[in-house]
Amino acid sequence: MTLAASLRREIVQRQLVQLPLRWRARLALRAGRVQPGVTVVTVNWNSEPFLRVCLGAVKAFSPASTGIMVVDNHSTDGSLEYLRTTRDVRVVRLPANIGHEVALDIGFLLARTEYVISLDVDAFPISERWIETLLEPLRNGADVAGAHVRGGFVHPCCLAMRLRDFVTRDHSFVARRAGRWATDASDITAPAWDTGYKISLREPRRFLIDRTHVHGPGDIGSVFGDVVYHNFYSVRFDNPKQQFSPDELAADVSRAAALDAWDEATARLLPRGLLESGGGAE
Repeated sequence: MTLAASLRREIVQRQLVQLPLRWRARLALRAGRVQPGVTVVTVNWNSEPFLRVCLGAVKAFSPASTGIMVVDNHSTDGSLEYLRTTRDVRVVRLPANIGHEVALDIGFLLARTEYVISLDVDAFPISERWIETLLEPLRNGADVAGAHVRGGFVHPCCLAMRLRDFVTRDHSFVARRAGRWATDASDITAPAWDTGYKISLREPRRFLIDRTHVHGPGDIGSVFGDVVYHNFYSVRFDNPKQQFSPDELAADVSRAAALDAWDEATARLLPRGLLESGGGAE
């Protein structure tokens, strides 16, 4: 598929799928039907082992009032059977796999809390202060807060913002498309393919949480302060549409290395009881 055709498809997807939800969200904001608090949104596609860890950690490290939403991109691996056994998790099952970006938009537009946090399915919180660390900058003037990898933008593996801002400013996680990869990691205006890039381009008041630990090669396993761990690669090898950058290929990123980093992180960062209760990846 050509770049132009891909762009046309993204526009159609956004208009047909998202516009009705965006108008409903606007009406909810105007009618005061948005509650205090936070909703954590993750998108899942055939990633049941990682989904178990993600949800288990969110429940273990978050206040009991935290909303949790899983937008499932038409999984066929047993994810839905697992989700039927979970408590206090809102499941939005999509009739087809419409892509991570659009599914994440849907999750944000369906949330009805003051704040919304995106969390990748191969990421998990690592402390009881993770939500407070993300929300405090927003209360103090920031528009978006979360994990910072490169380029000066917040990576949506863990991104927090106000629902009102996402809706009224017409934000979207649909990636900013370009014909080449960014070469200057310090320039936020450089071309990039990252989901969520456009949000940071439009929100100059960003609170960036830098990485404090990396389990290589490359960016495979990254810890961002006392907030979140993200694997970056654990679910990407099974996605036929996934592209790897030249730097990633040069770093010898592999499925085995990604799973090794995941196992190391879950053993080191999560309570033993969480994994023993069925939250671990197989």
